[in-house]
Amino acid sequence: MPNFKPLLLVVLAAGCGLRKDQTNVDSAEMAIDSSDSVESEGNMMMATVDGADMVALAAYTPDQVAARIAANLATRWQPTGCATITQSGANITVVYNDCTGPRGLLHVTGELDLVVAVALDGTISVHGTATDLQVNLATISVDANAVYTVSGTSHSVAVETTGTGTGPRGNEIDHEGNYTVTWDSATTCRTISGHWSTEITSTAGSATRSNDVDVERCIGMCPTGMITHHFLSGASLTVTFDGTATATWMTSTGKSGTVALHCP
Repeated sequence: MPNFKPLLLVVLAAGCGLRKDQTNVDSAEMAIDSSDSVESEGNMMMATVDGADMVALAAYTPDQVAARIAANLATRWQPTGCATITQSGANITVVYNDCTGPRGLLHVTGELDLVVAVALDGTISVHGTATDLQVNLATISVDANAVYTVSGTSHSVAVETTGTGTGPRGNEIDHEGNYTVTWDSATTCRTISGHWSTEITSTAGSATRSNDVDVERCIGMCPTGMITHHFLSGASLTVTFDGTATATWMTSTGKSGTVALHCP
């Protein structure tokens, strides 16, 4: 499912790393920008595990699943040969050289290291690590574990993540938490939902804030859904996506505005 742009919001809150003259609209724009790094991570893990299930076999080993993942990866990136894939047992190394792939993944450059595991019930998990992986206009460092499950045409990847990133406008973010990506192979839509904390460091010190996400995107369309950031003071800022190229934001203290999106 191509053309899925990064949507997950990690809000850079006022009062830590922001000048006093910066407004809430600045915070919202910076938040949407910084979210690129988080969803890029999720998209990379989805592109890795999608199709890794081996329902034709009663039982399978991590090595067998790794071989299937490696074979799938070889067909998902363009131009042909831009991704160099090496598999050794349950370990896979992928080196990208300006690759274009599924789910809106563009200009991917760098190395992604993967380790495959299979639980007794057949559940597949992949641990991915990367440093300074360039995806679209973001740069991400990945330390994520993705658990892949399939039920009929419904697929999901539950990601536990600790990562860092720099968005297209140079905003930096550290994040830690969990999110789940679900999609149906019979449709062109997917949903991302989750909760994670964000640490922002400035000359005044560092602080951790929490974020809640529930966003859906369908191919060729702008997103729908909502993302809420909770400030340390107890206030919150909510960004709402209504399927148009303009998101609206509102704080719990009554301030509001809009942010232009780069979609579909």
